[in-house]
This record gives sequence, C-alpha cells and structure tokens, in this order.
Amino acid sequence: MPLLPPPSYRPPAHQWNRHLQTILPNVFRRVEGVQYARERIWLPDGDFLDLDWSRVPPPTSRLAILTHGLLGNAHRPYMLGMAKALNRRGWDVLSWNMRGLSGEPNRLERMTLHGSSEDLAAVVGHVLRESPQPYRHISLIGFSKGGNMSLKYVGELGENVPAEIKSVVAISAPVDVLGSVSAMGDNSLYAKMFHRKLRKFLLAKSAQIAPADLRRLLTCRTITEMTEWYIGPLHGFRNAEDYCVRNSALPHLQRIRVPSLLLNALNDPVLSESCSPRAVAEQSEYLFLETPALGGHVGFGLLHDENTWAEQRTLAFLSGL
Repeated sequence: MPLLPPPSYRPPAHQWNRHLQTILPNVFRRVEGVQYARERIWLPDGDFLDLDWSRVPPPTSRLAILTHGLLGNAHRPYMLGMAKALNRRGWDVLSWNMRGLSGEPNRLERMTLHGSSEDLAAVVGHVLRESPQPYRHISLIGFSKGGNMSLKYVGELGENVPAEIKSVVAISAPVDVLGSVSAMGDNSLYAKMFHRKLRKFLLAKSAQIAPADLRRLLTCRTITEMTEWYIGPLHGFRNAEDYCVRNSALPHLQRIRVPSLLLNALNDPVLSESCSPRAVAEQSEYLFLETPALGGHVGFGLLHDENTWAEQRTLAFLSGL
C-alpha cells in the first residue's frame, strides 16, 4: 500500500543538484527557539543515554521520539527543525543522543549501531515506565541511520509493539545498509566525511579502546575498513558485510504493524534502489513508501514558514492518522 505520490517536491533554485540538496540544508540551516531539558538514563549494561526533551504547555498526551543519523546528535538542524515543527503543533518531543554523541564520552567501548534497536527500546521503555506525563500517542521519527533503527525496532516487535506507539516516520533511511554502503562507495565525498567524523569520534573515546587497536584504527582509510576488523567484531559481527546485513531494517519491514512512512528521495547520493522497497510496501498494510525524485539525503530544502518539505510531509502523515 505505497502512498500515491504528492505533487512533486521542487527544491529551491539554488539547490540544483543532489549534492547541493544534501549539503546546504544540513550545513547552513539555523533553527532557533528549541529549548532542551536534558535527562540521563542508565542502561542494563552500565552505560548511559542522554535524552533532550522539548515540552510544550499545556501537558499533552502526544510525544515524538526523534532519532538522529550517523554521528549526529539532538542539535543537528534536521532534529531541531522537526522538534520545532512538532512543538508548534502541540507535540512534546524527546530527541535522544546515541552513545558517545551527547557531548560526553560514554562509559563503554561499544557504540549505538545502525540496528541498535535495544537502545531505542530502552528510551521507549523509560518513557512508558518513568515519565510523569502519560503519553497515549507516541510517534517514532528517525533520520537516516535513525530511520533504519526506528523501522527495525517496530518490525522486530511486530504485533507486540507497545500500544502507545501509533506511527513511525523514517526519512532518508538506509534500510538496506549493505546497499547503501555500496551506493555511497568508499571514496565519495560523503564516505570521506563520515570517515573523518568516525575517526574523531573514536579518538574522543580513546580511553576505552586498547592502544594497539587505536593505533591500527588510525591507519584505516575507510569506514568499511574500520567496520571490517574493529566495529563489527567488537559487537559480535563476523565482518563489515555481516554488520550491514544484520543491522538492516529491510528483513523486518513486512512484520511492521503500525502505520509507517518511509520517505526516500530517488536522487539520494547515499541510498541504493533497494533502500526504497516498493514490492514490500505494495504488500503491506502498514508501510507507506514515498519516493520524490529530488531532495538529496536528509535535505528537502527550506520551504515557507521555516519548514522543510520533509517536515511538512511528516506533519501531514501524522495528521492523517
């Protein structure tokens, strides 16, 4: 049951190719007015996650849980933009930071992976058990890696998903991680950028990494190399390919039992065609696939009233439910 395409998205004139559609909104956008209150939760393995809350008066029963992309955080422009748009519509927002990305190194060597649905489950469980504000309508909204994780989480649970979770929105989500890695390549602008950011991230947590491993990591020239011999085995995967396959949401999509929107641009420079599984959506009552021709990766340009097109589509999807 894929969504019928809406009127075609048309980026601003100065964003005339997929790279500008990706880079400009993520580098130059400024979002003001979101006030976060931080909360730290402790995980069963002894590590922690930092949650950034943006609540609206008066108390509401609606909550959006936002999950950022690879090596991002709750303060990325796309996270702040979505939080602001939802706050304006009367939603509380919880933007959580993956391990080691909240501005403070985490306690453990392990990381939050593309498919770390257990970390997202810990956030959801905390909200359901501990929040003084009862939320009866929760939406999971994820960007890129966070979109894959959100879909994988609800797909793994199937009919056992918490009743409070009413919807999912995944924007620019690499639901086939292996296909995405192949589409991006090891030597593209984006691969090199992610490699630099991952190298910086690992240096910041050097206290948890054996010196010999850290020295070897610094000689790796690509993310694939880092995943092949360090990140993958550290988390129980045989190699980089095993990491990609087992962290992908794709095998779990057919078991999703809450309305879920997958919004991927066809010109996304880091997604493969397999990341927009039309055949799965056509056979599903719950997965809605929308593939505008343009938009780049977590881009979709600024439109009127400070919102991106992806934010407008998210609000329309939630309103329609």
